[in-house]
Formats: sequence, structure tokens, C-alpha cells
Amino acid sequence: MLTELFGMIIRDIDDIQIIYKEEYYNYNTPIFNIFDIIFYLYFLYIYYKLSTNTLHKEIIKYGGMAFLLTCIINLWIQDFYTEPQVLAIIIGSLLLIFGALTYLRELNSKIPRTQRYTTLLFWVSTGLLIFYSCYPITMYLLSFKYDIYIQLGLTNLHYASIAAMYTCFIIGFISMKRVTPRYGW
Repeated sequence: MLTELFGMIIRDIDDIQIIYKEEYYNYNTPIFNIFDIIFYLYFLYIYYKLSTNTLHKEIIKYGGMAFLLTCIINLWIQDFYTEPQVLAIIIGSLLLIFGALTYLRELNSKIPRTQRYTTLLFWVSTGLLIFYSCYPITMYLLSFKYDIYIQLGLTNLHYASIAAMYTCFIIGFISMKRVTPRYGW
């Protein structure tokens, strides 16, 4: 949420900028490009560690390496400072969707339904599925088919998917089972 807030501040307040070219003074793209790389790698690591299926672990591990390679290649395809890194977003989103789905599937087979809803990562994975099912499509159209993006009103879909993701995160934090301290504090 801090990234969203910081991006909004840079976009909307003229005195705060990170790109010092007049035509790009309100661009917040570098923040989101850096955030995307960190975010994808963090959650791929989480899903890798939690997976008990060897094949899924391998897919996530090698997919993460492919994602990093894609990030490097994307630097020559698109300007990192002014454009979303669409190729990296597509690869990272597909991997996150895979990780979230495999986690939810394993969770479904191990934990009773009533306990699932008190698991933070259940809600985080649900939020990630909602957002990252839309994100690569909206970013692709925004970057390469802007007229279609505007015609379909995808800005509203993008904002709605962000809100849905953060709502799932909040529900997860509110409903997660509290862990009692081991030392009786």
C-alpha cells in the first residue's frame, strides 16, 4: 500500500518527482517497476518454500530464474523509467498465479474449510489471484493498445482489482488465527 501511496504522491504533487525531465516529471513508473521485481521474487520464494510438491518447486525455481532473465531482457525492449516492464509483468504474473493456485490446492487438501479462512496466506493468495489475473492484460493494453485500454475503460478494472487485492489482504489480517506466545508472555 505504501508503494501505491508513494506512486500517487509522485503522480499528483508537482513538487515531488523522481524523473527530472520536464515531459516525465509526474511519472511514477520506476517505483512500480522496482516494486514488481521485489514483489514477484518475494512471493515466488514464499510459494517455493511452502510447496511440498517437487515438480511445483522446480517450476517456481526455474520460473523465478526465467523471470529475472526476462527483467534483464525487458530493459532493452522498454524504457525502465517511463514504461511498465510488460514482458516481466506477464511472466511474473503467470508464475504468481501458478504459485497461488498450487498453494491453495495444497491448503485445500490439508486443512478443513473452516480453518482455511483464518489462514493469512489463503487471503493473500486469493487477493494475488484476483489482481494478477487482470494486471498483465491491463498493462499490455495500456502499453501497446492504449486506444483499446481507454475504450474498454480498463482503468476502472485496474483500480477495482487493486482494491479487491488489498481487501483480501485486510480480511486475512483481521481473520487470521492469533498465535499464542510460546513463553507465556
